[in-house]
Amino acid sequence: MADKELRKMSRTELIEIIYALQQNERALRAENEDLHRRLEDKTIRIENAGSIAEAALSLNRIFEDAQAAAQQYLASVQAANGTAEEILAQARRRADELLAAAQSGAE
Repeated sequence: MADKELRKMSRTELIEIIYALQQNERALRAENEDLHRRLEDKTIRIENAGSIAEAALSLNRIFEDAQAAAQQYLASVQAANGTAEEILAQARRRADELLAAAQSGAE
């Protein structure tokens, strides 16, 4: 968001944006911890693999899991961006409404 847009927003609107971003951050942190735990589990499995073929299969699964996690993370980031854009659009609409009401009252 541009600095001008942020400066024009009320504290309540800014707090709502911050709150939404904090919620998203908490969810991403929890997901990150889960992925680290799962990666550690996969690493242990690879260390215990008895053959190169088993290690290759385990690596394949790790890469698939990593790809799925990356796609999920990207979707989360895009959703957070969409949420912020939605909040900004709502704030702009509300500002336009207030401006229109103020102009009508002034007339």
